[in-house]
Amino acid sequence: MFREVFFNVNQADAVVVAGKVLTCSDDDVPHPCCGEDMDDVGEIEEGALAIRDGQIVETGFARDLLRRWQGEVYDYCDCTILPGFVDAHTHPIFAGSRADEYILRAQGASYEEIHAKGGGIASTVRATTEATDSELEELTRARLNLMLAHGSTTIEAKSGYGLNTKEELRELRILRKLGDELPIDLSVTFLGAHAIPEEYASNPYDYVKLVIYEMIPQVTQEHLADWIDVFCERGVFDVAQSKRILESGMAAGLGARIHAEEFCYLGGAKMAAQIGAASCDHLQNLQADDYPILKESGIIPIMTPGTSFFLGTGKYAKGREMIDFGLPVALATDFNPGSNFCLSMPMAISLAVLCLKFTPEEAIKAATVNAAHSLKLGDKVGSLAAGRQADFVVLNTLDWRSWPYSYGVNLIKAVYKRGSKVVG
Repeated sequence: MFREVFFNVNQADAVVVAGKVLTCSDDDVPHPCCGEDMDDVGEIEEGALAIRDGQIVETGFARDLLRRWQGEVYDYCDCTILPGFVDAHTHPIFAGSRADEYILRAQGASYEEIHAKGGGIASTVRATTEATDSELEELTRARLNLMLAHGSTTIEAKSGYGLNTKEELRELRILRKLGDELPIDLSVTFLGAHAIPEEYASNPYDYVKLVIYEMIPQVTQEHLADWIDVFCERGVFDVAQSKRILESGMAAGLGARIHAEEFCYLGGAKMAAQIGAASCDHLQNLQADDYPILKESGIIPIMTPGTSFFLGTGKYAKGREMIDFGLPVALATDFNPGSNFCLSMPMAISLAVLCLKFTPEEAIKAATVNAAHSLKLGDKVGSLAAGRQADFVVLNTLDWRSWPYSYGVNLIKAVYKRGSKVVG
C-alpha cells in the first residue's frame, strides 16, 4: 500500500506509515478533552507520522507525508498506531506478595477487614523494608518494563511502602534512578501519607506532623518527587489531615494528587479541587453534587476500574455520568500489590468500556491525552501532533474499536519512545 516513495523536500529520521493513525490530538493549544471531544480520536485512514530528533514534525495522510519527507520508512499498513499510554496512577515499588489476601478476598473477606487484621499495606511495608536496595530496584525495574511492554510510555509512580523518612526517601531515589535509566517518562509521587504506621496508630497526628515537617522538606531538598499524594479514606487520613499534607507539599513546590472516595464518601475530591490539586483518583463513591466544583476547578478525575474489578466490590466510579457532565476523565491501572495486581493499560481500557460504559474512543482518550494532562505533560505526550514526543504504540489490528473486546490479551506489536523502538 505504501511502497511508492516520492521526491521529498524535508529530511526526517523516519516516516511511520500505518493503516490507521489515531492522533488523539487536542488541537494546537494543549488542553484536556471533555464532552463530545472525548469521542473523537482523530482517526486518519492510511496515515503517517514524520519523526525527527525524537519528536513528531507532522502527522497526516501517508500519501502526503511521503511526498514531503524523506527518511527511513516503517510500514505498519495492517496495524493501528496510537499514542503511548499514560498510566497516571501506579504503585510499582514494593517487595513481597499478598497472594494470600487475594485468596481470602475471593472467599469473602473485604479489603478493610484484611487491613484491620494486620494485612494490607502494613504487610507490604514490612516486606519492602526488609528488601535490599538492589532487590527493590530490580523488582521495580521488571514491573516498569512490563508496563512498557503493554504500551505505557509515561508512568506516574508512587512511593508509600516505607512510611518512615529513611524508607520513603530510599524508594523515591530508586524511582528517580530507574526513570533516568529506562526508556519511559517517570513522574514520581511522594506518598508518605499512604497509611498510618502501626507505631502511630494511637496518635496519627504525630505521623501527619512527621510527613509535613520532616519528610516533605527532605523530599523537596533532594528534588526526589514531582507530586505529593495522600490516601484520604475512613481509617486512614481524614479530610482535614489530607488538606494539611497536600497544602504543605504544594507550598514546597510539589503538585497535588489525592486518593479519594474509594470505599466511602468523605469529601476529599472536593477539597482537593478547592486547593488546586491536579487529580482526584478512584472516586467509586463520588457524589454528583461534587461534579460542578470539580469541573470549575479543572481537576482531572482518574478512574481505576481495575481496582473495583480486582477487589470484586461491584462498585465502579460513575465514569459515564462524569463524561456526560463534561468532566475530563482519565484512566489508570492503579497497579499495586494489594488492590489491583494488574499493570496493563489495555486491560484498564477494556474495563472502562465494559464497566464504566465508556465508548472505545473515550477510553483511549482517557488513557492518553487526559492522563497526560493530569501529570501536566499534555504538551509533551499523550497525543500524536507536531511538537510532541514520538511516543506511540503499534496495535496489531486495524479494527481498533473492537480492541477492548479482546480483554486480557496484549495486541501490542511494537512500542516506540521518542521515535526509537523499545518493544517489539
